[in-house]
Amino acid sequence: MSAIINNGNNINPGAIKELNPNNITGGVNQSSSSISNGSFANTLLNYIDKVNNLQVDANNQAAAIATGKSSNIHQAMIDIEKANDSFELMMQVRNKIITAYNQIIDMQV
Repeated sequence: MSAIINNGNNINPGAIKELNPNNITGGVNQSSSSISNGSFANTLLNYIDKVNNLQVDANNQAAAIATGKSSNIHQAMIDIEKANDSFELMMQVRNKIITAYNQIIDMQV
């Protein structure tokens, strides 16, 4: 592995790895009409599905506790809080997206 900064304090751009924790692919050259697997829309939809699944699981566990089918209250509470936190985070992301969209719309060209 080559060093990012060599002895002459020059940066070696070949040694810098791209920051892409979700392995999102795609780029600027992608047309807006074609949505690939790594597009922003698909990534957002995947996260919405995950939040929905957490909500459904939490509701099922709460129903199981209420009907007496389960006695694992601790795990149910953990899953309910996880679903709640995920939903709140999703709502904050939605609010930021709407704010950014409104700022773009208000720009004068």
